[in-house]
Amino acid sequence: MRILACLTQEHDWRLVVLAAAICLIGAFVAVMLFKRTMAESGYARFHWCFLAAVAGGSVTWATHFIAMLGYRAPVPVTFDGPLTVFSAVIAVFGIGAGLMLAALPQRRLATLLGGGTIGLSIAAMHYVGMFAYRTEGIVHWQQSYVIASVLVSALLSIAMVDRLHAGRDGYAVGAWGLFAAAITGLHFTGMTAFSVTPIAGLPDHANDQAFAAMASAIAMVAALIVGAGISTFLVERRARTSSQAELAHIAMHDKLTELANRHSFTEALEQECARLGDGRHGFGLLLVDLDRFKPVNDTLGHPMGDVILQKVAARLRRAARHSDLVARIGGDEFAIIARGGASRVEIASIAERIVEILSRPFVVHGNVVELGGSVGFSMAPGDGTDAETLNQHADVALYTAKRNGRERFCQFEPALMEELKRRRFLEADLRRACMREDFQVAYQPVIDPRSGRMISAEALLRWTCPERGAISPAEFVPVAEDLGLVSRIGAGVLMQACRDAATWPDDIGVAVNISPVQLLDPRLPQTVIQALTESGLPASRLELEITETALIGNDEAALKTLTRLRDMGIRISLDDFGTGYSSLSYLHRFPISRIKIDRSFVQQLPHDPGSASIVRAIAQLGESLNMQITAEGIETAEQLSFITDHGCDHVQGFLISHAIPAAELSQWLADRAKASAAAPGAAAA
Repeated sequence: MRILACLTQEHDWRLVVLAAAICLIGAFVAVMLFKRTMAESGYARFHWCFLAAVAGGSVTWATHFIAMLGYRAPVPVTFDGPLTVFSAVIAVFGIGAGLMLAALPQRRLATLLGGGTIGLSIAAMHYVGMFAYRTEGIVHWQQSYVIASVLVSALLSIAMVDRLHAGRDGYAVGAWGLFAAAITGLHFTGMTAFSVTPIAGLPDHANDQAFAAMASAIAMVAALIVGAGISTFLVERRARTSSQAELAHIAMHDKLTELANRHSFTEALEQECARLGDGRHGFGLLLVDLDRFKPVNDTLGHPMGDVILQKVAARLRRAARHSDLVARIGGDEFAIIARGGASRVEIASIAERIVEILSRPFVVHGNVVELGGSVGFSMAPGDGTDAETLNQHADVALYTAKRNGRERFCQFEPALMEELKRRRFLEADLRRACMREDFQVAYQPVIDPRSGRMISAEALLRWTCPERGAISPAEFVPVAEDLGLVSRIGAGVLMQACRDAATWPDDIGVAVNISPVQLLDPRLPQTVIQALTESGLPASRLELEITETALIGNDEAALKTLTRLRDMGIRISLDDFGTGYSSLSYLHRFPISRIKIDRSFVQQLPHDPGSASIVRAIAQLGESLNMQITAEGIETAEQLSFITDHGCDHVQGFLISHAIPAAELSQWLADRAKASAAAPGAAAA
């Protein structure tokens, strides 16, 4: 072939190899820059287009010029400087324009216009450079090869742009080869179209040594330009990779604690669930919730709370194993995925370690903070094989742990779901009952054990659910507190008790229990005033019962409320005394007029020495403080006798009467009066 003969016989192979090396290396760099230019938008596209055009144009021009210097012309040769420089400018600006066209949104049009412009620019550069190639002879051109060279350049450039639009790495490698082929194919096809006939009497050869030195210099300059391009590309790529890694880290980690965030945790949990299908061992999911964090955050401030959360995160990392994922999934909520086929015993050990390590005090800026944590966990695949089920079951276990007293752990069991369902139904029924005012009030008489006279009655809340029947207050009152309904229910009980008591004899009072939530409600005094006003009951006949736990925490607010109630003429009694903190400071600071001995001590009388000692001590304490003493839970005559002998003022319990509706209380009083008249000595029969 004429082209092959031109390449092998009419060129210095050393310069051809140099030109090919520059072309291949430069084409690779240029195509990478081309690809980046087409991927960018806005101002960044112009930046990368300029860099890509300089690199691509320089490589094209250097390949052409070095190969042209390798052409063995039979006559002396010189170069036109301005035209040579202009050919390089054509390559740079033409390739730049082609790249901008190649980035158009319409792919087919962008491929044709962009690729065609790049191919024609390479051809224009070549033939302008050939016009700058001045020979001392007669130049001949074969038009067919000229046209073929232009077509080769244009078609291969169009194919290159099409490959770049494909966007896959393998296609980018193909684009590199096509761009190198477009440059070399045009040059050597164009050189085949070129021939020179010497003129007689003139020297018949060019200065090969000078051309070789010039070719080496051009190759060095081209290499520097290409090197600058690839250096810029690599530095920017490294910076972008680093930025992407940083953004990925931010997206997958909690900024405050540097633990995995909820998104990262969810992905990891789904991946672990997906691996279960491969027959791999299971894993454990632990949910951790801090106890008492909100009060600490509110009192010490959010900056202090952030420091505590960071310390909690550090402790959780120590409690977990190296292979486990620790995540912060909420304000004071954390999760751990225990990988590696851990057994229930191992997961329980981790949970126990978490509870223990969180129970240790935190020292922050001179403040000692006591928190604690509750843990619930589920196991895969035993408790579920998908993320939603495992999360739900671990959450049920966590809820159970917190409800059972906090600072403990609980593993999921199917029975917990039934318990949770019952609670959910109970919550719905309780809301409905609150709206309909379906609650009833029963009264347990309180008597003077010596005279047998009824002095008051304790109002007790009762609820009969239409679907589940009678439900104990011990079960539904805590739920009402969680739902925020207890103040509303309590106000209703207070109103009903005052209305009923207003119909009783004037010497019989009524005692109403006040929950801790109600006691801390600043509207309580107004609620009491409203109940007394609407019912017409004198304040002296109303007694409000509080527990020791109601006084813990915000005792100043409680003291203010109780003092105001006492000033209204209402009596305050301390219920279940002896079962809580039993602080004597409560009796000294708060306006308490009565102490009620809890039934847990009364039930052991008179045979248990410890209970007997406690009852005697409370009775003596009440006498010394001028407070009345009431014993609850009297069920036997022996208990009644012991209580009476040791100075208790009043008693109540099943021996006296069960809690009865208001409608039956009048009949109970009448029956008791008849019994007393028939047997005066049997006051407590």
